[in-house]
Amino acid sequence: MNWNVTKLTPNQKKIADFIEKEGNQILYYSETELAEALAMSNATVSRFWKHIGYDNFKAFKQELKEKERISPDSKLKNSLSQIQHQSLQIHEHLLSVTKNQLVNTLRELDSKQFQAAISLMSNCRKIYIHAPGSTESISVLMKHRLARFGLEIELLPKSGHELFEALMHIQKDDVVFIFGFVAMNREASVLLDYAKKAHYQTIILTDCLISDFHEQGDYIFYTNRGELWEFHSMIAPTFLVENFILGIGQHLEEQSLQNLEKLSELRKLYKEQLPKQK
Repeated sequence: MNWNVTKLTPNQKKIADFIEKEGNQILYYSETELAEALAMSNATVSRFWKHIGYDNFKAFKQELKEKERISPDSKLKNSLSQIQHQSLQIHEHLLSVTKNQLVNTLRELDSKQFQAAISLMSNCRKIYIHAPGSTESISVLMKHRLARFGLEIELLPKSGHELFEALMHIQKDDVVFIFGFVAMNREASVLLDYAKKAHYQTIILTDCLISDFHEQGDYIFYTNRGELWEFHSMIAPTFLVENFILGIGQHLEEQSLQNLEKLSELRKLYKEQLPKQK
């Protein structure tokens, strides 16, 4: 769908994002089921269709059917899959769900944009990372790995006025990497707005296909964390971050190897004084 994000309200963006993620599966929803999945009123969902140019949900689905033909065998496969998952053991179900999240993440990945972002981070003066909530663990991993390659990394304060202390030091040759899951928080909004004034570049990792991030960030990468009603996994985001790290390591191969060799030498030199923790 060709969404005009600037004309959508926050709730309408959530509906559009859900439609993008569900793809043709949206055809099997009733309007009530859609409202329940989004934790919205039926009236909010009903008003959405006219806002995007359709009389109702039925008219929207009819056009979608015409654009993308749904064959009987694909419907059967979907139904069998849902029945099958109900009987699987929990670890097998998790494996299947994770596989789908990784596939969906890779399907939306723009390889040219991905390589451009790797080049940008490899050649910038400094990388700042904004990682609120559950993304803090990934940001620590990212800082740990990239620092080994000789890059200067700083984790930004997660909230409040402390952000200003770091914001004043960000320069035009820097990159701000933002984890933007669910919705844009106030801190991310400030970082993106200040980027227009300070002229630094921004890279955003988000679990939304439709959001305010897409209007303001320089590089946007989608990662699937599961449905709205499911436990939100961090496996696909971690997978994408690991690929950023590997890509930067390849881009800075000589520098990376030199730093890792120096790390090995230090470990050998002081292995008695600072033995490896078991």
